[in-house]
Amino acid sequence: MRMQHTDIGLLSRFVKAYEQRHHYPEMTSSSSRRKIFSDLEQSLNCTLFDPNYSRLNEQGQQLYQRAKQLQLQLDNFLQSPVDKPQPQQIVIGLDEFVPSQSLLQCYPRFISELSLQQLKLEQLSSRQLQQQLVNGNIDIALRVAQQNKPPKTHSRRYCNLSLALACAARHSLSKHQQLSAEQLQRHRQLCLSHLPLELQLNRVSCWQLSHREMLHDLLVLGMGWAIAPRHWLESSFRNGSLIELHLSNYFSPTKLEIEILWLNSQHDSQVAQCLNLLSLSAYDG
Repeated sequence: MRMQHTDIGLLSRFVKAYEQRHHYPEMTSSSSRRKIFSDLEQSLNCTLFDPNYSRLNEQGQQLYQRAKQLQLQLDNFLQSPVDKPQPQQIVIGLDEFVPSQSLLQCYPRFISELSLQQLKLEQLSSRQLQQQLVNGNIDIALRVAQQNKPPKTHSRRYCNLSLALACAARHSLSKHQQLSAEQLQRHRQLCLSHLPLELQLNRVSCWQLSHREMLHDLLVLGMGWAIAPRHWLESSFRNGSLIELHLSNYFSPTKLEIEILWLNSQHDSQVAQCLNLLSLSAYDG
């Protein structure tokens, strides 16, 4: 790749504009980014992009990789250990229904950007989440949606968590591909006591349980059926110890509403960036 010489400042602006276009396009206009790309091509007397500047060509890819490496080396050289900014830490508090261990496995884009910020996950009860948020110990709280409104000091958005209707492979309900509500009502429901009341379909025969492990174990033993977050049951679905059930003539909830809380004093852009990296398509309540 033979090119004319150019100044480091223009290369640095090129790297920044190219990365913003892919990750944070709202931060700069497309016209200003195109101007930087065009200036660089003129300075080097070469073509780096496709005609509409939609993507880098092979020569542009090589330049970007080398310019990025040079930028990192210069940053390390110019900053003393004392002056180097510490990575920004984001603390996310989760209740027991929101995936925790599976969180990082499911969102590769978040993993790819962890170098930009430190992530800390804490699993707490719903009441603890609220208190820790008020105290400033966590930045974002994810929990099962509450009916009461949050304090005016809080912002709130929502996202959904997938649910599954399941029973043990040994349970008599597993023989039916399609179930009626009447068939389901003849059998005991296993239900977590702090799940929303609308998930309790059998009000007559229902065991209230306080821990998810207890629900899972009793479910596998064939002691009843349950509606639970799908990520709790996935491994048992895969090994065949649990079977997913389907209702034919009755509405079965498939989503659990999760609310996302943060303090108004925080920058909404920081929270929005974090939610975007987590691939949570949050919506207003």
